[in-house]
Amino acid sequence: MKRTVLKFWVCVAMVFALGIGAVHAGEITADVNADVSVLSNYVWRGQNLGEDGVIQPNLSIGFANGLSLGVWANYLIDDGRYSDNNMVNEVDYTVDYSFELGPVGMSAGWIFYDFPRTGGLNTHELYLGASLDIILAPSLTVYRDINSIDGTYVNVGIGHDFEINEKATFSLSGTLGWGSESYHKGYFGVKDDDFSDYNLGASLSYAVTDKITITPMINFSDFIDDDIEDAAELLYDEDDVIYGGINVSYSF
Repeated sequence: MKRTVLKFWVCVAMVFALGIGAVHAGEITADVNADVSVLSNYVWRGQNLGEDGVIQPNLSIGFANGLSLGVWANYLIDDGRYSDNNMVNEVDYTVDYSFELGPVGMSAGWIFYDFPRTGGLNTHELYLGASLDIILAPSLTVYRDINSIDGTYVNVGIGHDFEINEKATFSLSGTLGWGSESYHKGYFGVKDDDFSDYNLGASLSYAVTDKITITPMINFSDFIDDDIEDAAELLYDEDDVIYGGINVSYSF
């Protein structure tokens, strides 16, 4: 575990140093953001990957040209499904390029998923996303696993922000996921291309200062396809889950 934690913090330090260096160089405009979430569960595309509390640190640097770099981790507070608790069981590294194409916001990128000490297979995903700056902010993102799973996952999302005052914003969101046959076979052992899962969320963000924001949140996640739902119940002892927690972010 010590090597995994060291590896994560080395990457964090590199991203942080790159961002601060770019900002102070005066030649490149960049925003550096750090945040940490403390949640009851780690739920990813319906899968309950951490059920007894998790801590999720995240660091990102975004450049004026649309390029951004990020590193994120999931730290298990306690989970009896693994022989080693209190450990980092996932680290994700992301490279993203976002731009506008007329009225459409576009993003394309690469994610490397590292699963230390869990027996999970490390893998890579490429993705392409589009969003509209209109009511409900509809978005569509297609993820293609090009390594261990060799499958496709499509996420459709909507959401709306309600500004309470200049410091507080209440947000509602919903997502719907579809997976290809190879995607569902890789993660659930089910040969089925169908709608996979959905997630409903609510959050309240409060700007404590110009740099610090605190956001409590609550979510509900469940599967749609009966076969996938049954497989998830065998894998994770449950198929639907209510989870939540708090996120604290800081902008440098």
